[in-house]
Amino acid sequence: MTENTEHTQTRLTFIQRTRRAQLIECAIAVLAEDGYAQASLSRIAKRAEVTRGAISYHFANRDDLLDAVVAEVYRIATEQLQPRMEAQPTTMQAIRMFIVGSAEFYRDFPAQMAALHEIVSHPRGDDGSRRHTEQQRANEQELSALGVLLERGKSAGEFRDFSTRIMARTIRSALDGLLMQLRATPTYDARADADELADIFERALTRDR
Repeated sequence: MTENTEHTQTRLTFIQRTRRAQLIECAIAVLAEDGYAQASLSRIAKRAEVTRGAISYHFANRDDLLDAVVAEVYRIATEQLQPRMEAQPTTMQAIRMFIVGSAEFYRDFPAQMAALHEIVSHPRGDDGSRRHTEQQRANEQELSALGVLLERGKSAGEFRDFSTRIMARTIRSALDGLLMQLRATPTYDARADADELADIFERALTRDR
């Protein structure tokens, strides 16, 4: 392979990644603005100013594109939260950052959260089968990471003994409640309630002093 060929392939790969990212971004915008039923490949292509065939080059079908949207929303959330959590000096403070940071993410990325809500609210794919594969994978990965954090706190003697699985799911469910309230009332101050949730979970997690 010549140097020119390698350069061309690298450039094409960059262009392909850029186009794929653009299509995902446009899918998010259409889902957020028009809803799941109206988020056709044709409408997304129009938003991206490309042909429908250009989408088919990057994604097998609409379900494939929607899976990519789910993955992208979780990627952004991880990018926003993980460094802040890792910077905390204690496990409890990392848990607090996960709770408060999640509420801030919901507030600061409304289009992404609206798109995710549209997808999750329609669990069946275009062929009638249950889709949920990417959503389940991302959700379980998040619960697993939260479980690792909870186990670390228990091992260090910072947390009391409890069911890690149940506690992780309880934290996740509480955050889902904040998100539902925020979607119902855009002016809702999820950040303030997240602080209260963090206080509640601190009392639930830590040993009696």
